[in-house]
Amino acid sequence: MNATIEELYDRKVYSVEVAAKVEGIGSVAVSVANRWMLGWPARVTALLKAGTYLELVEAQVDQEKDVLANEANLRHLSRREILQVYEIRESPP
Repeated sequence: MNATIEELYDRKVYSVEVAAKVEGIGSVAVSVANRWMLGWPARVTALLKAGTYLELVEAQVDQEKDVLANEANLRHLSRREILQVYEIRESPP
């Protein structure tokens, strides 16, 4: 498991395997998972039941990392502001 500063919020909602995989992806995945759980808990529960949650978290992480890695010109903006400039959704699909 990668060391993360942020703890996975409401860990009991996830299976042990899903929680471990999210944490294993890294701190950005934990941040995405927490944002989704805090903002859209019913949607997260539905994605977990459908079995698509991990795939969607990984896709979101990849998208956010790509945008943030390629935007040296926007370093004066917060991470959230940069994502908004590129219209990266904050909510789960």
